[in-house]
Amino acid sequence: MQFKNVVGQHELIEKVINLVKHDHLPHALMLAGTEGSGGMALAIATAQYIICTDKKGNDSCGECSGCIKMNKLQHPDVHFSFPTYKSDPAKIPVSNDFIREFREFMEMTQNGLSF
Repeated sequence: MQFKNVVGQHELIEKVINLVKHDHLPHALMLAGTEGSGGMALAIATAQYIICTDKKGNDSCGECSGCIKMNKLQHPDVHFSFPTYKSDPAKIPVSNDFIREFREFMEMTQNGLSF
């Protein structure tokens, strides 16, 4: 996801861009907001911008290897953590057990099929 696809959040996007451009990106960023505020979109666009090897002005290129992997939510340097449930009493669940479903859900929401 590119910054141009993030609705609103213009001030935060500019702050992230300036942090990267001035080589002042901290080791971690916490993006928190109310439901529907665009936090997930901003987080994914920020990760893609950081990973992009051919930034175009104030956005990622959307075409390099890193951007293509981020568009599929499959970049090896980006990890997702989310709540899980215990479907098998003998196994402790981890987020990666549900990554396929997460990617499918994110693809549906990015294509305008929100829930």
